[in-house]
Amino acid sequence: MKVTVSGQGDMPGLNDETAVIVALDPGSHLSDGSRRLAEHNGPRLNLQLHDVWFDSERHLLPSGEHLQVIEAFLDTHQPAHLHVSCLAGVSRSAALALFALARTHPDLSDHELVGRLLTARPQCFPNPLIVGLVDQRLRRSLTGALQDAFADGGIPWPPA
Repeated sequence: MKVTVSGQGDMPGLNDETAVIVALDPGSHLSDGSRRLAEHNGPRLNLQLHDVWFDSERHLLPSGEHLQVIEAFLDTHQPAHLHVSCLAGVSRSAALALFALARTHPDLSDHELVGRLLTARPQCFPNPLIVGLVDQRLRRSLTGALQDAFADGGIPWPPA
C-alpha cells in the first residue's frame, strides 16, 4: 500500500480510489485549504483527537480505540493508496500513516517503515503517544526507530 501524508494547506489532488483518513481536533472542521478533501468521493474516515502526547483532562487523547477504527477502515477498503491528513501534516497524520504502514507491511523492519514515512513526509514529527500505542498494539519498536532516525539529524524525538 502506498501511503501519503499532508496538512490541510498542502492537500494534493486525490482520485476516488484513494482512501483518506483525516485527524482533526474535536469540534473543528475542514478548512478552505482542504476543499479538495471535502469534495473527495472515495472512502474517508474522519477522526476526532487532539494532537497531544501528555496526560490532559482538557483534551481527547489518541487511544487504542482510534487504532481499532483505523484497522476496521483498512480491512473494509483495502486501499492501494491511503492518504492521511491533519491540520499541519506533521504529527497526528504522520503517526497514523506509520500505523497503517506497519499494519499492512508486517514484513518490513521498524527502520524500513520509518524510512518510508520520512520519504513520504520528510518534515513530519510523529505524535509520540500514537506511536507508543502502535508499538504496543503491533508489538513493534517504531519508537526506537524514530529515535534513531531523528538522532541522525541531531533532533531529539520524542520532544522533552
